[in-house]
Amino acid sequence: MKKLLIQLLSLPLMALLVTGCAQQSAAVQSEADAVDPDVARGREQMIAAFDAGWVRFLAAGGVDEILDQQPPTQPGAARSYVVKMADCLPNPDVTPFPEEPVGLLKKVLDEGKIRRLIQDVPLNEKNTAFYFSQITDGYLEGVINEIEQFYGVELEVVDVPYPPGRLPVTSILVNDEADFISQLNATGGTTQGMRRRASRRWGCTMGASSQFIHIPETSELAAEINTWPDLVARPDVRICAGPLTTQTARAFLKEHSVQTRYINDLTGCVRQIEKGKADIIINPLHDLNVAGIDGFKSVHTLIVAGTPLWVAREGIECEDDGDPKTEDECFATNPL
Repeated sequence: MKKLLIQLLSLPLMALLVTGCAQQSAAVQSEADAVDPDVARGREQMIAAFDAGWVRFLAAGGVDEILDQQPPTQPGAARSYVVKMADCLPNPDVTPFPEEPVGLLKKVLDEGKIRRLIQDVPLNEKNTAFYFSQITDGYLEGVINEIEQFYGVELEVVDVPYPPGRLPVTSILVNDEADFISQLNATGGTTQGMRRRASRRWGCTMGASSQFIHIPETSELAAEINTWPDLVARPDVRICAGPLTTQTARAFLKEHSVQTRYINDLTGCVRQIEKGKADIIINPLHDLNVAGIDGFKSVHTLIVAGTPLWVAREGIECEDDGDPKTEDECFATNPL
């Protein structure tokens, strides 16, 4: 599988001026509201192809091979912090590839390339993402290889990069700036004012991870917090989190102060504790020793977040204030 990193330039917003009588306007609106059936079918086929590839990769033992090699700094340690979510069992016989591609899947196969949204987070040991990125890249490579083998094509993964931080991810899909989103978003979260499950199409949970509380061993909290309920009962405890944890922490701990470090979150959160600006860290690593950080006690929250691959869903529109860093609200054009 070939990979190419490109920088896509944002296109200016084009305004469509519709004039005419009320009857003509209604006709135009009716035509605009109509959805080409191949659009919905092609997107669903893309998800089905991802799922079929994933199930075959899983059945062949590809996941175990990757976990045995990760992270690079401590091969095999990933087995202690990566969870296998069994929402798609390794049963290829009941997970077929689409036989007659249309829409998005057909476009990808015909063009021989697929655009993936990524975030340009520094891949070093100071970032939690370092301990997951090569795993998810390996998973995707396995899936793409299976798709290539079934359809007899060669696909080029074209990375569409965005900076670290909060992103209008759903807008990026709706605006056709990327064909799919890699494992950046967990299924339970929200983006741009909507549940991700309601604003996009998604497939099998390919990666999953738990959340762990990390407490300085010299802190009085090390003796006081031994379970998740212990932390819930202490809204005075200040939390530092990275991008793989912050939304989960804020949702479950609404009375707590949660600060986020999007870049160098591991070392950044340690510094916040050393400066007296935070009390504990929450992230998906089972032990900070994996990142070369000593002196912390780890407590399992028993909360697990899973990440699939995502494509656009029809019937979703998003506002746009012209600022690419703003998470403008999205909404369903025909809500339930």
